[in-house]
Amino acid sequence: MIKRLNFLKSIGPAVIVAAMVCGPGSILTSSKVGAQYGMSMIWILAFACLMMWALISLSSQIGLVYEHSPNEELARRLGRPVAILVGVILFLVVAAFQSSNNLAILAAVEPFLGHHSSDGNFIFSAVILVSINSILIMTIYKFHKLYKPIESVMKGIVLLVMTAFLINFFIAQPSLLGMLKGFIPSLPVDTKLHFMPYLENGVMKDDLLVLQALIATTFSVAGAYYQAYLVREKGFKLENLKQRRIDSLIGVSVLGGISLIIMSTAAASFAGKENISLNSLSDISKQLEPLFGSSASLIFSVGILAGGLGAFFVNAILGGNLLSDGFGWGSHLSDKGARHCTVAALIIGMSVALSSVLSGQKPVGLIIFAQALTVLGLPILCLAMIYLGTRPELTGNKKIPGWNLMLACIGFILTLILACRTGYRLWYG
Repeated sequence: MIKRLNFLKSIGPAVIVAAMVCGPGSILTSSKVGAQYGMSMIWILAFACLMMWALISLSSQIGLVYEHSPNEELARRLGRPVAILVGVILFLVVAAFQSSNNLAILAAVEPFLGHHSSDGNFIFSAVILVSINSILIMTIYKFHKLYKPIESVMKGIVLLVMTAFLINFFIAQPSLLGMLKGFIPSLPVDTKLHFMPYLENGVMKDDLLVLQALIATTFSVAGAYYQAYLVREKGFKLENLKQRRIDSLIGVSVLGGISLIIMSTAAASFAGKENISLNSLSDISKQLEPLFGSSASLIFSVGILAGGLGAFFVNAILGGNLLSDGFGWGSHLSDKGARHCTVAALIIGMSVALSSVLSGQKPVGLIIFAQALTVLGLPILCLAMIYLGTRPELTGNKKIPGWNLMLACIGFILTLILACRTGYRLWYG
């Protein structure tokens, strides 16, 4: 019994990554895939989870076998500019998408307070965002050691998210047989299946965009890369390697399980119905209300808000931590450099979100900029992990298993495909 309790206490790093990945974008994407394709595309989610587990497992071992953090190892082996490049790219991506996270928080709190930030209520939006960001900034500077409180909060958030979405899952009662069939690979029905985006009457079309988004929001290379830092923060050693693989599997299972629940709920609720619009998180809650009642849609909003807060905080920490480590300012959450860079990411994201609310325009240009950086950043991160995982001095129990490296290479190819499709759409769109 004591061993089981100790094991449960040791679970954490991969759950934090799951909390970061399962944010507003993942919730919206899983809902849209379920509404559009039913449960036939569950196999794509399973494949993305497999790739995510492979990279998290690789990153965990990298964090345990090396004396220094990943970016510091890159700096010592390939030069400081390489580490700075990785840190800057990730920070800019995080800062850009952090503005979307702020807007998602506003959308999530609307059902509880009866306000509509989209109607131009700038004061309401400012109070909400300044309050949340201020609390997080005070937390960052108040605690001497940040990892333990962050892990505890993220575990609570994940539990709340799972509970909220499970309630809706049981109300919707999706077909279990249909879910099992969804694990069998099949092509989307009634889809043109253009592999690349294409122009039609001067308008950019992408038949597989929502499926690409499902892969991208599940197979988070940045989140996997950060796993190496989290296992070091937790204080694990090389002898904990087997346990770390189990922790990675649990984290990815949580991530995949939440996405599966959301997708199946959306499939049971929306698939085959006309005039269903799921262009935002608030749309999902509104569409659920006539089907489930106001209480069920409110519970769904609880899940959205919890998931948004988890991604909101960890996303900023990731960007700040990697930027600080890239410049050699410190790789631990408790280091001043990491704290200052994290706060910078929070302030940038909040400022851009508030300016977009004030102007009535969403930060589309910034999101496109973040997508463009992602095209470059994801393959670089994959290569960095593969490079660190194949160094000749990694022998004996430090050696990365061949199957792990093989899956990581497949993941690298997948990032190249996603990058090419995203780059093509940005260039010609």
